[in-house]
Amino acid sequence: MKQYIAKDGTPITDDMVERWAGETENGFANSTLTREPDPFPPSRVDMKAHTIRIPDELWRLVEAAARAKHVTPSEYTRQALGVSLAQSGLTREQKVTVYAQVHGLTREEAVNALIDKALA
Repeated sequence: MKQYIAKDGTPITDDMVERWAGETENGFANSTLTREPDPFPPSRVDMKAHTIRIPDELWRLVEAAARAKHVTPSEYTRQALGVSLAQSGLTREQKVTVYAQVHGLTREEAVNALIDKALA
């Protein structure tokens, strides 16, 4: 078995890998994830406006939280929805199926597109 060493010299153990895999599968509960600058600004990403109805007080909280994170309310809302969906219990298969439907792809094409996107 190959031994991996972290940048700080710490050996990477099987237990560490198992723990990280569990955290990944659980959506990194109790972690704060930050977003790197988007290499594809929204103007180049296929987005569509959707209308939702929420109370003014809730929207003001969204705006305040967005300001604190230095993002737009739209970006903050997308991030919050993403976190919520990650914790929703949808299976990987359900997510792939939705991706395929939205993009007009077969399941295999969707898997390949997602792999290409992840490796880009």
